[in-house]
Amino acid sequence: MTVGDLHAEGAAALAPREGLPNPTRELRWLLAQALGRSETWILAHHDEAVPAHVEAIFRGWLRRRADGEPAHYIVGSCPFWGRVFTVTPAVLIPRPETELIVECALTVPEPDRPRVLDVGTGSGCLAVTLALELSGATVTATDVSPEAVAVASRNARALGARVRFAAGNLATHIRGPFDLVVANLPYVPAGEIPELSVEIRAYEPHVALAGGEDGADLLRTFLADLPRLLAPGGHALLEMGPRQRAGLQAGVAASGLTEVHRGLDHAGIERVLVLRRP
Repeated sequence: MTVGDLHAEGAAALAPREGLPNPTRELRWLLAQALGRSETWILAHHDEAVPAHVEAIFRGWLRRRADGEPAHYIVGSCPFWGRVFTVTPAVLIPRPETELIVECALTVPEPDRPRVLDVGTGSGCLAVTLALELSGATVTATDVSPEAVAVASRNARALGARVRFAAGNLATHIRGPFDLVVANLPYVPAGEIPELSVEIRAYEPHVALAGGEDGADLLRTFLADLPRLLAPGGHALLEMGPRQRAGLQAGVAASGLTEVHRGLDHAGIERVLVLRRP
């Protein structure tokens, strides 16, 4: 079998449907991962022979993907901010929009050795990235799921990031103050869970998705605790969905924090609420 043969086999096995809108892109990525090559290499080497063990791995991955399992869980990794993170079904697959938190974090004023807290760390993509990108930062990360904390700790070790991890509900078990607090908490409204694509609703951890009736339950609870966690002049960056803004207005006002910026994704949708403690 050649690379081109397996590419054609993958195209026949995967068809566009719910949860799989771009099968050509996905099969090329899976084939590249199985071969340990880049997608560019795949395109330029269709006549290259493929070892039998790689054929077997790729065909197994195709079957799992055809059944709806997310490609990143199948391979066990996902890129984020130029690094590769281990992912398992215990954690959400990092999304490109979450990189907006990193962008915002690198632009807000911080002291020379910032104290950083990541709440709802999941795979640890934010905590690890900030530990590596912010020189001299002291980073603490927490998640309600001990299994997620284990995955995040593994990523920190693999990528050489110094992060202190602790499992617990939001940040009630954490003592401040911090100069920077980031949080990617569940924000999918309860009524929208059944409408999610099958690969999300059937495979990704429900606890990391469901945000209550309007999607803002945990965000509101966390907002009330932010003044305790933030040092004077400190910033909080909260990821939210496109419909959570109205449900957070009262909580922002009650917190006494000042809204200083709204992070917009590439589609112009507000994704990150940037707050500052006066």
